Amino acid sequence: MNNTTGKYLHCIIKGKVPKGRFKLDGLEGNAVYVVNQGNLSCLVSDTSCDHYPLWREHIIAHQKPIEEAMKYYNVLPFSFSNIANSEDQINEKILKERKNELEELFQKFKGKTEVGLKAFWPDMRLVFQEIAAKSPELQRLKKGSPRLTYHQQIAAGELVGKLLEKRKKEEAQNIIGAVSNLAEDSKEQQIFGENMILNTAFLIKKGGENKFAKRVAIVANNVPRAKLSYSGPFPLYNFVGLKISFN
Repeated sequence: MNNTTGKYLHCIIKGKVPKGRFKLDGLEGNAVYVVNQGNLSCLVSDTSCDHYPLWREHIIAHQKPIEEAMKYYNVLPFSFSNIANSEDQINEKILKERKNELEELFQKFKGKTEVGLKAFWPDMRLVFQEIAAKSPELQRLKKGSPRLTYHQQIAAGELVGKLLEKRKKEEAQNIIGAVSNLAEDSKEQQIFGENMILNTAFLIKKGGENKFAKRVAIVANNVPRAKLSYSGPFPLYNFVGLKISFN
């Protein structure tokens, strides 16, 4: 596709969207526009690439048009870096052949939105102190000798690592349990670094964002060692994420 113009796929929109509806840029700064077919529209932008690396600026350019469309329409987001060869291919292979599937997804997720919740330990020193104070095994290991041998140091490090992961899982489950009755589904995301406890997307009803945020604030008071970060609403990135194969 290097010598031709492909169509980068942002999202499917429920309804026929006017051609000049959005004044936005997609990847490479190319204008975003719609391809219409019946009661479905595909939000696209031109591209000369057949794949994009997962860089921050590319992710933002992928998501920004979707999040703008979400303000006015029901949308189904494509996962990152789905690219069609032409508008004809979009019409035939997506908007026609997969029409029933897309309509079912719109019905399934009608009135739903996504929010995110992250939790961190801002002061790892305090966490390690608590872990050490509550572990008889670790205390015995340290009391056995004023200076730990090399193998004892390795054993102590491994034990601390296991206790840390156990503590993370317990706190994460407590937080999820405290908000789960306000969500219809959840998806755990990748955890980064030793101080991140939780990184989860929740599927909730539109209009329930403030109620969810208030619950998060209450939960935050019950986990004093952790800092909670609430975000959203977002398109259904973690619950739909369309992937289209044109082979």
